Amino acid sequence: PGFPTSLDVSSRLNSFFSRINYAYKDKYLATFTVRADGSSKFAPANRWGYFPSGSVAWRLSQEDFMKKLDFISDMKLRLSYGESGNNRIGDFLYMQSFLSNTYPYGLNEVMTPGYVVTQLANVNLKWERTISKNAGLDLSLFRNRVQLTVDAYQNDVKDLLINRVIAPTNGFSS
Repeated sequence: PGFPTSLDVSSRLNSFFSRINYAYKDKYLATFTVRADGSSKFAPANRWGYFPSGSVAWRLSQEDFMKKLDFISDMKLRLSYGESGNNRIGDFLYMQSFLSNTYPYGLNEVMTPGYVVTQLANVNLKWERTISKNAGLDLSLFRNRVQLTVDAYQNDVKDLLINRVIAPTNGFSS
C-alpha cells in the first residue's frame, strides 16, 4: 500500500587476485593466478565470479642440446589457460523495476498515479565467462636481430550476456 519510493544507487565492483610465479634455472617457468570479482549487477547468489588462469613455458635455448646452435638467441615454448569475466550489462537487471506513469488515472474519483514495469527481473543472470587457451613459440635469431612469435589460440564464451527474444504476449520482447 502507498506510493513506491525511488532509490538512486550506483553499481559496485570488488576485485581480488593472487598470483604465484615460479622459475627454475630460467628454463622452466610457471605462473598461476586466481581472480575473484563481485558485482552488484547480479543477484546475491550470483554476485561473485572466480576466474583462474595459468601458464607454463619451457625455454629450450637454455638446454644443453640447443646451445650448439649459436644462431638461436632465444627459443621458448608456451602453454596457457585462462578465464575472464564480463559484467557489462545494465544495473540491477535481476530486480523488477517500475516507472511512474506520467498520466494518472481516476480511481474512486481520486487521481491516482500509475506505475509500469520497465524490465523483467532475471535473478539467474551471472558472470559471462571467456575461456582462452593458447600455445605459442617465441624465437629470436642472430643475436636477437630477427624475432618471431607464433601463437595458436581458442576462445570460448559461456553464459553470454545478451538480450534474448521472448514471446511478446507477456508484454516484453526481450
